[in-house]
Amino acid sequence: MRVNDWVLVHEETNEEVKVGASVTSFRGEPDVVKGGRPPHKPASTGRVWVNGGEFFPSVFNLKWVKESEVM
Repeated sequence: MRVNDWVLVHEETNEEVKVGASVTSFRGEPDVVKGGRPPHKPASTGRVWVNGGEFFPSVFNLKWVKESEVM
């Protein structure tokens, strides 16, 4: 998922996560990505929206990176 010059990716693989992708929380609970908001300042991690609500990306082993960092 791309928002402005940010991309939501899997922490371990840097693979882009698309809207509608299935993800699993650190508790083992499955969910579906609905959208998100990239970081708005350096100390922020942004948010990811799933069917179950709004969470930090790390709950699903995800992170926001600048487009230039995606391989």
